[in-house]
Amino acid sequence: MSKYKFNNVRLVAQNVVVPSNEINIYDEAQYYDNNVKKIDRMRKMVGFHKRRVSDQDVSPAYYAIDAAEKLFAGANIDRNSIDAVVYMAQRQDWSNPSTVFWIHQKLNLPVDCPVITVNQGCPAWVYGMWTAAQMISSGGHKRVLLLAADTPTVGIDPANRISAPVFGDAGCATLLEYDESAEPIYFDMAVYSDGFEAIISPISGEHCVILQNKPEDRKLFNDLLDNPVQTPSGHKATLFDGYMDGIKVFDFTISKVPASIKSLMDASGVTESDVKFLCLHQANKQIIQAVATESGFPLDKAPYYAFETYGNNTMCSIPTTLNTVVRDAGVADGEKILCSAFGNGLAVASMQITLDSRVKLLGVSDWTKPDWFMTRDEYIEYWKNKLATEQH
Repeated sequence: MSKYKFNNVRLVAQNVVVPSNEINIYDEAQYYDNNVKKIDRMRKMVGFHKRRVSDQDVSPAYYAIDAAEKLFAGANIDRNSIDAVVYMAQRQDWSNPSTVFWIHQKLNLPVDCPVITVNQGCPAWVYGMWTAAQMISSGGHKRVLLLAADTPTVGIDPANRISAPVFGDAGCATLLEYDESAEPIYFDMAVYSDGFEAIISPISGEHCVILQNKPEDRKLFNDLLDNPVQTPSGHKATLFDGYMDGIKVFDFTISKVPASIKSLMDASGVTESDVKFLCLHQANKQIIQAVATESGFPLDKAPYYAFETYGNNTMCSIPTTLNTVVRDAGVADGEKILCSAFGNGLAVASMQITLDSRVKLLGVSDWTKPDWFMTRDEYIEYWKNKLATEQH
């Protein structure tokens, strides 16, 4: 595991946006033999309750843009003071150019504000903090806007009881700035790539490209789509769906995440009593509590409120915890928060940050549809018209 310490970096403000469409597991009784007691057991054991889901017209970038706009307004931030943007995503609106350029345009950011995209999954927010902290601590940037957004619910079959009740959608915005009075931020990072296939979308990129201009590829695409595989769990899956080896991921989480947390605490010199909250990636209640126990933390310091209220919103789950439980508890100067995210890769990313009373945790709000929003069909028509009428 690699350990890092960055000075002069302060968390200024943060917020989270979620879709307004809420699904309650009690409204899905048909998938549990209409047995409320069975649902109660699932809620008690795993933490299933409510989650927020998008429709197919809303991409992750829409949430990232709205989160940024609400951060600017809620924390009274001049957008012209932003001198870099880091966008964490695993679902891009376009493969070329990177979606972050569209985000830059919609946020009306200055031309001297460089932008980068990092492709990451559940550990993305901590990875983004690690990236932005380096940019600021080096003296190269004064203010970095970190954006993360994901829509894992889009495309999941509601009958898939392994994935459907777990995930929620969200976007978050985090502002970091150079501050010589800030306490150091510590990171512990580790990659266990022997588990690369444990969380994967098998056909999602150039490794297994299907060319639209080849008739045989179009036939292959239709065959793969029309002939799903019957899985041992009972639902049907295609190679275009996401795949997760639940047993391998659980074993990885229970063995590697507590080790990362303990390594981080050794590096920063803190003990459990020094940490106000252990903010874990909200995989589910069972995993959160198991990791907390193995790491030596009491369960009341490792909340799972975000999971049971918003679902596992992947890279936004730790920010959701910060903007609910931590925010509601109030933040005093010198409070230490320990965060650990884990998933795709397989990777673990842990961070210890010291907050002060100036930080603005703006909460979780419903996504606001912008007036320039286009549905999928409207977007297709827009490009048909553009190609047919403009010189290019």
